[in-house]
Amino acid sequence: MIPVLRSELHRTLTVPSSWISIGAAVVLGMSFALFSVDFWSLFAALGVFGIAVVTTTQHYQHHTAMLLFLGQPKRWVAFLAQCVAAILIGLVVAAVSGITTILSGDFVQFAGTMAAVPLLAIFGVASATVVRRPVPLFIGYGTWFVFLEGLWFRFEEPLPFTTFMSAAGGKNPVGLLFFAGYTAAALAVALWTIRRDLTD
Repeated sequence: MIPVLRSELHRTLTVPSSWISIGAAVVLGMSFALFSVDFWSLFAALGVFGIAVVTTTQHYQHHTAMLLFLGQPKRWVAFLAQCVAAILIGLVVAAVSGITTILSGDFVQFAGTMAAVPLLAIFGVASATVVRRPVPLFIGYGTWFVFLEGLWFRFEEPLPFTTFMSAAGGKNPVGLLFFAGYTAAALAVALWTIRRDLTD
């Protein structure tokens, strides 16, 4: 798994679009933390999720997934390496963007968000492995978050992104458990569907 992980980190950190995404996530997170720590958690989450989705779907869009799986025939190992890479990058992005949150003394919010970031990174990789295209995934989840969780259910638990934001506040460990359940479900679906043909 280590060679695949090293390859994924190298690929992510040498592609200009990745640096743009990472930089934007950091700047937005630091900027909105000046207004509200909840905004920081939200934009840190969007950055981590977006980076995980984009770096995973690039393999399918640019047809490098075939090379990835030729190098590592056990697709679940390659998938695991992608998850670990997304977690490491996500933690760095969240930590750097959270500097203003730390300086303001909101350690509980910072710790809660950092604890939830690895789950969100895995959730992003798993979702991207199933859908394989970033635009439909972003539109689908964005619609779900705004209209269903927001307007319809008024951000009540235990819906997925609501539980993440609740956990990110650092005061509701139950929210983290709920989101861990959603992540586990997405992980199971991804591990099942990763075996399908690369042209699908």
